[in-house]
Amino acid sequence: RSEGCPWDSRTCTGAAARGHLGILQWALSMGCPWDEGTCEAAAAGGHLHVLQWARGQGCKWDEETCREAAEAGHLECLQWARGNGCPWDKSLCIECAYQNGHLHVCQWAVVQEP
Repeated sequence: RSEGCPWDSRTCTGAAARGHLGILQWALSMGCPWDEGTCEAAAAGGHLHVLQWARGQGCKWDEETCREAAEAGHLECLQWARGNGCPWDKSLCIECAYQNGHLHVCQWAVVQEP
Protein backbone atom coordinates (compact mmCIF):
# COMPACT_ATOMS: atom_id res chain seq x y z
CA ARG A 1 0.00 0.00 0.00
CA SER A 2 2.81 2.40 0.79
CA GLU A 3 4.06 1.96 -2.77
CA GLY A 4 0.77 3.07 -4.31
CA CYS A 5 -0.85 -0.34 -4.78
CA PRO A 6 -4.61 -0.02 -4.44
CA TRP A 7 -6.10 -1.59 -1.31
CA ASP A 8 -9.74 -1.66 -2.16
CA SER A 9 -12.17 -3.86 -4.06
CA ARG A 10 -9.90 -3.62 -7.12
CA THR A 11 -7.32 -5.68 -5.27
CA CYS A 12 -9.73 -8.57 -4.80
CA THR A 13 -11.13 -8.17 -8.30
CA GLY A 14 -7.63 -8.36 -9.77
CA ALA A 15 -6.77 -11.49 -7.82
CA ALA A 16 -10.03 -13.15 -8.86
CA ALA A 17 -9.58 -12.18 -12.51
CA ARG A 18 -6.26 -13.98 -12.63
CA GLY A 19 -7.37 -17.00 -10.59
CA HIS A 20 -5.08 -16.19 -7.66
CA LEU A 21 -7.13 -17.71 -4.85
CA GLY A 22 -4.28 -17.56 -2.35
CA ILE A 23 -3.83 -13.84 -2.89
CA LEU A 24 -7.57 -13.28 -2.61
CA GLN A 25 -7.69 -15.23 0.65
CA TRP A 26 -4.74 -13.29 2.02
CA ALA A 27 -6.18 -9.92 1.00
CA LEU A 28 -9.45 -10.70 2.73
CA SER A 29 -7.66 -11.91 5.86
CA MET A 30 -5.90 -8.53 5.92
CA GLY A 31 -9.20 -6.65 5.75
CA CYS A 32 -9.27 -5.76 2.08
CA PRO A 33 -12.84 -5.03 0.91
CA TRP A 34 -14.54 -6.82 -1.95
CA ASP A 35 -17.76 -6.52 -3.86
CA GLU A 36 -19.69 -8.06 -6.75
CA GLY A 37 -16.74 -7.36 -9.01
CA THR A 38 -14.85 -10.23 -7.41
CA CYS A 39 -17.39 -12.82 -8.58
CA GLU A 40 -17.70 -11.10 -11.95
CA ALA A 41 -13.94 -11.23 -12.46
CA ALA A 42 -13.69 -14.88 -11.45
CA ALA A 43 -16.47 -15.79 -13.89
CA ALA A 44 -14.93 -13.71 -16.69
CA GLY A 45 -11.63 -15.50 -16.21
CA GLY A 46 -13.21 -18.94 -16.00
CA HIS A 47 -11.88 -19.45 -12.49
CA LEU A 48 -14.64 -21.63 -11.08
CA HIS A 49 -12.67 -22.51 -7.95
CA VAL A 50 -12.33 -18.81 -7.12
CA LEU A 51 -16.01 -18.15 -7.82
CA GLN A 52 -17.05 -21.07 -5.62
CA TRP A 53 -14.78 -20.00 -2.79
CA ALA A 54 -15.87 -16.36 -2.95
CA ARG A 55 -19.54 -17.30 -2.81
CA GLY A 56 -18.83 -19.69 0.05
CA GLN A 57 -17.40 -16.72 1.94
CA GLY A 58 -20.49 -14.62 1.25
CA CYS A 59 -19.23 -12.46 -1.60
CA LYS A 60 -22.14 -10.80 -3.37
CA TRP A 61 -22.95 -11.38 -7.01
CA ASP A 62 -25.42 -10.09 -9.54
CA GLU A 63 -26.48 -10.51 -13.17
CA GLU A 64 -23.06 -9.34 -14.32
CA THR A 65 -21.50 -12.54 -13.00
CA CYS A 66 -23.54 -14.61 -15.45
CA ARG A 67 -23.03 -12.12 -18.26
CA GLU A 68 -19.26 -12.17 -17.81
CA ALA A 69 -19.17 -15.97 -17.86
CA ALA A 70 -21.36 -16.13 -20.98
CA GLU A 71 -19.42 -13.42 -22.79
CA ALA A 72 -16.13 -15.22 -22.19
CA GLY A 73 -17.53 -18.66 -23.02
CA HIS A 74 -17.06 -20.12 -19.56
CA LEU A 75 -20.04 -22.45 -19.51
CA GLU A 76 -19.02 -24.25 -16.30
CA CYS A 77 -18.97 -20.96 -14.42
CA LEU A 78 -22.32 -19.95 -15.89
CA GLN A 79 -23.90 -23.31 -15.09
CA TRP A 80 -22.59 -23.27 -11.54
CA ALA A 81 -23.71 -19.69 -10.97
CA ARG A 82 -27.22 -20.37 -12.27
CA GLY A 83 -27.44 -23.63 -10.32
CA ASN A 84 -26.62 -21.71 -7.17
CA GLY A 85 -29.15 -18.95 -7.60
CA CYS A 86 -27.21 -16.22 -9.34
CA PRO A 87 -29.62 -13.84 -11.10
CA TRP A 88 -29.25 -13.44 -14.85
CA ASP A 89 -30.61 -11.73 -17.89
CA LYS A 90 -31.02 -14.75 -20.15
CA SER A 91 -31.38 -12.73 -23.35
CA LEU A 92 -28.30 -10.66 -22.60
CA CYS A 93 -26.24 -13.75 -21.81
CA ILE A 94 -27.26 -15.36 -25.09
CA GLU A 95 -26.47 -12.16 -26.98
CA CYS A 96 -23.05 -11.79 -25.36
CA ALA A 97 -22.18 -15.44 -26.00
CA TYR A 98 -23.37 -15.20 -29.61
CA GLN A 99 -21.38 -12.02 -30.29
CA ASN A 100 -18.24 -13.73 -29.06
CA GLY A 101 -18.73 -17.00 -30.92
CA HIS A 102 -19.60 -19.20 -27.95
CA LEU A 103 -22.19 -21.47 -29.53
CA HIS A 104 -22.01 -24.00 -26.69
CA VAL A 105 -23.08 -21.30 -24.22
CA CYS A 106 -25.94 -20.19 -26.49
CA GLN A 107 -27.17 -23.75 -26.89
CA TRP A 108 -27.21 -24.30 -23.15
CA ALA A 109 -28.77 -20.94 -22.28
CA VAL A 110 -31.60 -21.18 -24.80
CA VAL A 111 -33.12 -24.21 -23.07
CA GLN A 112 -32.85 -22.78 -19.54
CA GLU A 113 -35.62 -21.18 -17.55
CA PRO A 114 -35.59 -17.37 -17.62
